[in-house]
Parts: sequence; structure tokens; C-alpha cells
Amino acid sequence: MPDHFAVVDVGSNAMRLQIAAVDHPKQYRVLEQERQPVRLGHDVFRTGKLDPRTADAALKVLGDFRALADRYRVKAIRAVGTSALREARDGKAFVRRARKSGIPLEVISEEDEARLISLGIMSGLRFHLPLGLFLDIGGGSVEFSVANASTLFCLFSLPLGAVRLTEAFLATDPPRNREINSLRDLVQEKLKPVVRRIEKEKFTMAFGSGGTVTALAETDTLVGGDTKLDSLAILRRSRLKALLELLKGLPASERASMISGDPKRADIIVAGGLVLHEIMTAAGLDYLFVSRRGLRDGLMVDLLQRHYSAAEPWHAGAERAESLEQVCQKYLYDRAHAEHVSQLALNLFYQLHDLHQLPEKFATVLHAAATLHDIGLFVAYPKHHKHSYYLIKSSAMNSFSKTDLDLIANVARYHRKAHPSQKHLGFSQLHPDQQQIVRKLSAILRVADSLDYTHDQTVKAVSCAQKQSKQLIIAASAAANLKEHFQRAAKKAGLMQEVFNIDVTFEKTKNNPNR
Repeated sequence: MPDHFAVVDVGSNAMRLQIAAVDHPKQYRVLEQERQPVRLGHDVFRTGKLDPRTADAALKVLGDFRALADRYRVKAIRAVGTSALREARDGKAFVRRARKSGIPLEVISEEDEARLISLGIMSGLRFHLPLGLFLDIGGGSVEFSVANASTLFCLFSLPLGAVRLTEAFLATDPPRNREINSLRDLVQEKLKPVVRRIEKEKFTMAFGSGGTVTALAETDTLVGGDTKLDSLAILRRSRLKALLELLKGLPASERASMISGDPKRADIIVAGGLVLHEIMTAAGLDYLFVSRRGLRDGLMVDLLQRHYSAAEPWHAGAERAESLEQVCQKYLYDRAHAEHVSQLALNLFYQLHDLHQLPEKFATVLHAAATLHDIGLFVAYPKHHKHSYYLIKSSAMNSFSKTDLDLIANVARYHRKAHPSQKHLGFSQLHPDQQQIVRKLSAILRVADSLDYTHDQTVKAVSCAQKQSKQLIIAASAAANLKEHFQRAAKKAGLMQEVFNIDVTFEKTKNNPNR
């Protein structure tokens, strides 16, 4: 029989339960998840005390959570309180009452809260994250951290939670411009020192979590934003700004009918959204990944690591694997360009066998990398080769082994910009033999991609001829003038020249391109 565990997050705006089963080492299955919209932070940040009726309601929910945990005969349970209980003068009395009801409640520090949030988000990623920025907007505070799977580099907590700021600044419904401006001024002032410190860290991806952030991302999807990913969604700053303009002009009753999730969040969504927009602006984030995971998930991973005395990563059960075609469709790729680049790349692969000397099985790896090389555009054009790497790593395509997926992701990552380097973590973690495969295949992909840089399939085919041992001529077949294509190709052929120690030149074939 599997062991069962339970965790409880007593937040300022809601209370959450998770029950999980451990079937295999380092992996758990979520059996139950429950959320109750008890706003324990109501009035706390204004009066310094818990509202008695709200406290009673919260204790009843804790009793219900305990009863559900008992039905699963959990081996261990951990419950934590956050900013509302940290700041309430009668918080300790509430903790004592909770413990009498069978819930071993503890109030965690701001630093531990930020650590658990980043741990929770990372436990849901199916790829290695070199360094990430994590931010969570709760009811009472905003937690920031910069971390990877093994190290926390900095942690911050600011009193900028959605409940706190709504009660302090937004007295009218809908809020007046002067209220919004006063709130924005405070947020900008509080953010300055934190952002200065965070900017010193070279994080590669930014993640947002918490009910407010999730609700904003899902509402954006409903009004025409990016489609959802499996466990992540993408929220762009420009769309968030437009959404805020719409929300702040509506009374809470109308906001409730259009926002996704809990309608009781309608009164605090404007303050929370404004905080998120100011964070993204100050940190220069054009977009961020929004995760449904957070403190509750980090609590579960932390509990399991403690119980099994192991620091290795734990992950929730893997999601359904996908096919190459499903991944392509999900990220709205340019099918014509992707298929043509794959055709050109495979043409080069087979003609250049004497140079690369790779077994034919790697043609499948090259085909997949060529097909997926631009899916990172779904996130953004800048650094889209790196986004492609992460999306491929997280895809869990059922037609490829983990080793093949590592190769595909790396080959796609190097279709542009920097050459493969030991300075890049994803590449450096490959075996030396695999590194050489990536170098050879990405050299081919770079040339193939450059020959269709206009995305109009002007170049119909390629043929290769090797003169002596140090010169390779790649002839392209096309009806149009190819001067610009060859200029692009010459620039991107540097890796091919480096890997194969050969000079590469391009010319237009004299053959009929329609043959």
C-alpha cells in the first residue's frame, strides 16, 4: 500500500489542502486538492487582529481538512500559516486553537514561504532550469526568489498582497484614479531595492504563481490571450496592461462575471494585477510563465524530502506524453517553414554522411529538431531558440527516449546565435559523445534554416560537392535570386566550418529547379 501525506496552506485569502500518495521513490500522486475561500487576512492588515467570525470559519475548514486527511490515514500532515498569521497579534492564539482541533499549524517566515513557493513551481517542471525568478502574489505579501533546483540565491518578501492593498487604498468601487495612482506610487517605491538586487542575477525564465496571478492569466486567455500550456501559461505584460484597463473601470459585481476562478476575488484583482504589472515593468519582463503550482506543492515536496531523508528532487506524477505533431500544433508553429527546413536538413544529412559519419538513426533526431526549432516563438521572438529548448524538454514526447529528447532540445537550441559551449548548462551536462552529435546536427540545421530565412520556400533543394578535402560547395536550386539567402547562409555556416574543419561556399545550381 502506498504511503499518504497531507499539507495545508492557511493563506491570507484562501485555505488549501493537498493529499498525495507515494508509489515510487522521488515521485508522488496527488489524490485530493481542495481550496476554501476563507479570507483570514480580512481586517488583519488594518487592525492587527483576526476577525473573530473569519477565524471561526477558518477553524471549521481546518477541522474538515483534518477529517479528510484521516479518511486517507495519512502518515504525516504539515500545515503552515503565512502573512495574516505572522502579523495578527492574536495569531498565536489561533495556532493553539488549530492544534487542539488536530492540525499542527505553524507560522512560517517570509523567507521560508518564498523558498517553498519556488520549490513547488520547480517540482512541476519537466526540464532542468539553470536559474529562475519566482514571484507569488498572496493576500498579504509578495514573495520573490531567484533559485535553481539546488540553490537559493536571494529571497525577498514585500507587504504588497492583494487583500492588504485593496483594504488600504481602494475604498471606492470601481476605484478612482487617485486611489490607483497612490497605490502605484507605493508599489514602485517598495519594488526599487528588490529589483536592483534581482537584476544582478542572470535568471533565464520568470514564473508567477498564486491565485491572483493565475486568475489574471486565465482571464486573459478567455479574452483572447495565449492558449494554455499543460502546467504553465504565458502572460504578456502588454496584455496584462490592457486587461487591467478594462477591469479597473468596472464595479466588482461586473468584474466577478468576467474573471476566471473564484468570483470572490473580484474585489482584490485590480490591486493584485497592478502589483504584477509594476513588478514586470520594473524587472523588464515582457512576459512570464504562470504556474498553478506554488506554496502548497512546495510544502508537499518539502514534507516528503524530510520524511524520506533525501534532498533529491521530488516530482508529481508525469503528465500524459505527447506526439511530435501534438507539440507542433500546441505551439502554433509555421508548418510550411518547419517542414521545409526539415527537408533541407535531411537532404544535407544524407549527402554529408562522409563528413559527419553519424548512424542513420540520428536523422530522426535532426528531423524532430528541425520541425520544432522555432516553437519558442510561441513565447517571444527574443531568445526564442532558448525557449524552444525548454518547451521541447518539457514536452515528454512519447516517441523519443529521454536521451533523444535531450539531443533534440539542444540541436534546436543551437539553430541560431551562440555555438554549442561548455558554458551552457544544458549542453555541458551531455556526454562528450552526445555533445559531438549536437554540434554536427546543429551545424546542419543552421544552414538549412538560413536557406529558408524568408519562410517562403524559395530554395527548392540543395546539392553538395566536396572539392579536395577542405572545401564544401552547397548548391541551391531556385528560380529567384539567392544573393541574400547565401549571405545569411555564409554567416550561419561558421559552425559547420568549425565542426568539420572545411570551408563552405554557396552557389546557385544551373539545373532546372522544377525538375
